[in-house]
Amino acid sequence: MRRAMVGWGLAALAIVALAGPAGALDEIVAARGWSQVDYAEDGRCRAEVRGNGQFYRIAGQGVRPGEVIDLRLQNEDLRPVEHRIVANGQGRWRDFYIPFAWHLRGGTVAVSLASESCRLNLSFDWTRRQP
Repeated sequence: MRRAMVGWGLAALAIVALAGPAGALDEIVAARGWSQVDYAEDGRCRAEVRGNGQFYRIAGQGVRPGEVIDLRLQNEDLRPVEHRIVANGQGRWRDFYIPFAWHLRGGTVAVSLASESCRLNLSFDWTRRQP
């Protein structure tokens, strides 16, 4: 009986570990070794940013299937990028962003996500690579 309880405890711990920031919301970029640079959650809604230093993947889950997410990216003094993403059948969504400003060596990108059931803010720093 005690062994069964320990087994259940370990299984519950594994589920909690995968549900938090360590569990990638985008397995493809995580499998390629892209680092998580920010993570936010509010109730069931979660989002993360992973990057390889040049490309960044913003991914999330926890909204209703087909729900529209308004995405706003503000990269330093550039005009914000604003567009909409539709969640898939599992309530997940993904988007790429390549930060660049010809007049800057780097900066910070602010990410705002808003939908009917979710509002999250993330950010990440970027640096231009020298050739």
